[in-house]
Parts: sequence; C-alpha cells; structure tokens
Amino acid sequence: MIKFLVSLVMLVLAGTQLNAQQAWTIYNNVNSPLPENSVRCIAFAQNGVKWVGTDFGLASFDGTTWNVYKTTNSGIPDNAIRSLAVDDQNNVWIGTFTTGLVKFDGVNWTTYSTFNSDIPDDFVRSLAFDTLGNLWVGTIGGLGYFDGTTWIIYNSSNSILISNNISALHVDESDNSLSIGTVNGGIVLKDGNNWIHLTLSNSNLPDNTILGIDKDTSDIRWLATPAGGLSGYISGITFVTFNTTTSTIASNSFTSIVIAADQSIWVGSIDSGVVKRVGTNFINYNSFNSGMPDNVVQAIEIDDQGIVWIGTQVGGLVRLDESLLSSVNTIADAPTFNLFPVPAGETLYMNSEISKPSLLEVYDMLGKQLRLQTSFTEASKIAIKTSELPTGTYLLKVVFENGTSGSKLFVVGRN
Repeated sequence: MIKFLVSLVMLVLAGTQLNAQQAWTIYNNVNSPLPENSVRCIAFAQNGVKWVGTDFGLASFDGTTWNVYKTTNSGIPDNAIRSLAVDDQNNVWIGTFTTGLVKFDGVNWTTYSTFNSDIPDDFVRSLAFDTLGNLWVGTIGGLGYFDGTTWIIYNSSNSILISNNISALHVDESDNSLSIGTVNGGIVLKDGNNWIHLTLSNSNLPDNTILGIDKDTSDIRWLATPAGGLSGYISGITFVTFNTTTSTIASNSFTSIVIAADQSIWVGSIDSGVVKRVGTNFINYNSFNSGMPDNVVQAIEIDDQGIVWIGTQVGGLVRLDESLLSSVNTIADAPTFNLFPVPAGETLYMNSEISKPSLLEVYDMLGKQLRLQTSFTEASKIAIKTSELPTGTYLLKVVFENGTSGSKLFVVGRN
C-alpha cells in the first residue's frame, strides 16, 4: 500500500507540475534537509524564519538555508515534536511527545518537564502566547499557564474542564481571552475569571473534540473538528456548522485551521487535503486536483506574505502561493465514502461511492487497532458494530477492491 501511495503521488505531481509548477513547492526528506516527512506543526518567527516540527526532528528554514535539530546534534531532548510557538524575542518554544516543553533561544536549550517543573504532563499538544507574553501550555494531563518562572495549572479537579487532554489553544489579541479545545470534552472559553463550557450535551457543538481554533474579525470562533466538520461559534448564540450533508465542503474530518488576512478560512483535513472557505463557497486542494502530495494534513499556517504552509502526514512540507494559480484544476475530487450516523451509537454505517471494501480497520486515538464485528447490508454498504466502544473518537481505515484507500475519523456517543 505504501508503494501504491508513493507511485500515485509521483503521478499526480508529474501531471500538476505543468500548470502549477511555481505555485506548489514540496519539501521532503529526499529533496531537502527536512528530517522527516510527517510534519506535525509549523510556526513563524518575527525574523521570517519558518520552524517545522516533525516526527523525527525540528527544522528551521529562512527560504534558503535549513537547520535541523535532533537529539544527536543538539540539546533538544526529544525528536518527536507536537507543537511550536515563537515569542517576540524569536525564542522557539517546543512541545514534545515525551519530554515536556523546551525553550530554544538560538544557543541554549531549556527543558521544563514533570521532573523539574510543575508542567502537568510531558506530552505537550498545543501552545499559545497571550498578550502579556506569557505562555499557555496544553498537555494531555491538563492546561498550564507559564510566565517564565511560575506555573498555574488548570484541570478537571480545579476548573470546569471535564477533559485534561488539551488539543487546541487560541488567544484573542483584542481582549486576551482564551479558547481551549479538548479531546472528548468540548470547548472551554476563558475570559479573565469567567469560564464557559460548551459540549454536545449543552449546545449544538457538532463534536466534543476540537483540534484547531481561530477567530475572524466578525468575532466568530472557527473550529476544526475531527468528525463534525467546520463549525463557527457566534458568541453567546449558536454554532453554525458546515459538513458534507449541509454544504459542499469536501470532508467532515479536520485537524487544523487558520484564517487568512482576507478572512478566508483554511482547514486541513484527515482525508481530503486542504479546504478553503470563501464566503459560502468551498475550494478543495487535494492530491487528485492539485500539487498536494498527501491528503492527510496535520498542520496549516499562513505567513505575512500570504503564503500557505501545509504539514502533511507522509508528503512533507508544502508551500502554496495561491496567487500563482490560474484556477483550481477541474479534476474530480478523490473518491469518498460516507459514515453515519454522527455520532454513532450501537452501529456505524459506511457507504462507499467507489467499490466494495476489501479491508476495514478501526483504531483508537492511541493507535491501538480494535476488533469489531462487521456485516454487509448492501453491495457497498457495511454495518460496523460500535455498541461496545466507549464514547470517544476513532479512526476507520478502508481499502477497496479497486486498490484505492481512505480513512476518516468518527465519534461514538451515547444518548
């Protein structure tokens, strides 16, 4: 399957390079010093340097020169990078998978772990600076607030958080309020000492897991959810959600989000590349209609020049200068399959638009494969028994008889 995907990527790139050669630039570990092709996070320094976190090292890129930092050639304590932020002094703050938070000032490496600080956990998923220059740190064990010396910790035992797994953070520069996305715990809005907790049970939030947050100039918080689509929260009123049922959006499974200066919304998906929302219209850039090397997107950011930077799962780092695109190719989007209902209860149904599935695999969010009972209800429709699964988010991988494959996240919920 890996060989098939690599061959497909090469064919797509060969076809799209002719009409979009300057717009799409792919950096991978074959054509650049990028240490690994799974790009987890991207951050920009005020000096213009791009910082890229991968599954096997940290890299910086100034447009010409790359620098790579690993445990073998630097003071970084962990090669698995999960989050990045850069402060006003161009210090890089690095969230790692197993060794906590790391500060790099260009010379010195300083590590804050559960062994030498009050950080709540050593798996740091999200980072965000507030307007005072202090750092919010989202871990799988709670939320930390760090002023460089002192930690304040928030978790399910001392706040309204019902999940300690903090997956996304966003600070509003206008009022310093904080939006906190969690795994299976909804979204929490913190404004000073006031907390608001929104979930599936007390609002029309479409998904209790939030993987990305950004805010537009109309004061709407936009959320990237892994199973509920793209959702905008109109403060104090309602959530407006775009999914494959209610709109022409290409996917319901989103991992990351950024809002451009022109207020267009860019979201990275787990199965359909990148989606751009302009007004009521959606544009999809995927490996079938563009220079995208991979349809699984793990990070997306836009720099001061309006260049879109995209971190993929197996295709490396993508640089998109959309101004050089004459139009989006009219090649049909990648074949898809549908999962319903959302959330699933006793049974999850998969309806294929491609061909009959030959292999189904279900994984939990820790990567453990689960054994579930399945049955065909029609030629290309499968019922998957989910009654024994705990409430939460899961990944379904599908291989079809015609050789194509795909994956989608789904949520199991209970009334």
